Amino acid sequence: MTSRRSPRRRLSGSRPAFGALAIVALGGFVHSKAQASAGARPGLEAAARPRASALVERRDGVDVDWAAGTVTASGGAAADLHMPSAEVARPGAVRRAESRARERLGRALAELPLGGERKLGAAAIALAVGRARTTETEYQSNGGALVRVTVRFVDWIDPTPAANAPAAVTLAVPAMRLAARPLAKLDEAECALGAAVYRLGAPPAGVEAAPARLDHAGRLVIEAKQGAPSAQKLAGGAALIYVGKVLK
Repeated sequence: MTSRRSPRRRLSGSRPAFGALAIVALGGFVHSKAQASAGARPGLEAAARPRASALVERRDGVDVDWAAGTVTASGGAAADLHMPSAEVARPGAVRRAESRARERLGRALAELPLGGERKLGAAAIALAVGRARTTETEYQSNGGALVRVTVRFVDWIDPTPAANAPAAVTLAVPAMRLAARPLAKLDEAECALGAAVYRLGAPPAGVEAAPARLDHAGRLVIEAKQGAPSAQKLAGGAALIYVGKVLK
């Protein structure tokens, strides 16, 4: 379709990579670093780093990155040939491409597993898609455009946690299925976590993670102790979960 590729538009002074395993969540959370002091809780910081394929799913133009806590959808649009030039045609192509990517994003969010048989409701999907960001735009020489639009798991939480907010809780679970908003049980209180991001393996040295186990209902049972987060805090933030084995 193209004979040459024009320069990509810069977004906020940077160009997020199109790599298969490195989706950058703008202002979001991607990886945690072990804190220097024992007992420190790792934050959910943005960074580009390779991820294990077990934590990245790609199908039908949509990437789900369980480590970054993002869903990214692509969309494309051809140029309007009635326009006098490629430059004039590009803005319209970008708008159409973004619209298609957001439609695809909405469908992907509707199928995203939250845990058990639960799925996001229409209101949460609309809220998240409304907060989605265009993270890549590629212009075609004939005036067409390709875009990628990214939403973070926390974008369905209202109010959305701050970009640099630490994890609401850090857990270590021997084995579980990946779920974007698993149910948790703390004493007798049950709540759905606001969101969850994952790391493979045991927590690194210096990272304090509360042990958790799955009960017969598939809930994450967290041992209640002094200083444990409240159900309200768990529901309003993102949990960082170290999982020994990802179940299919």
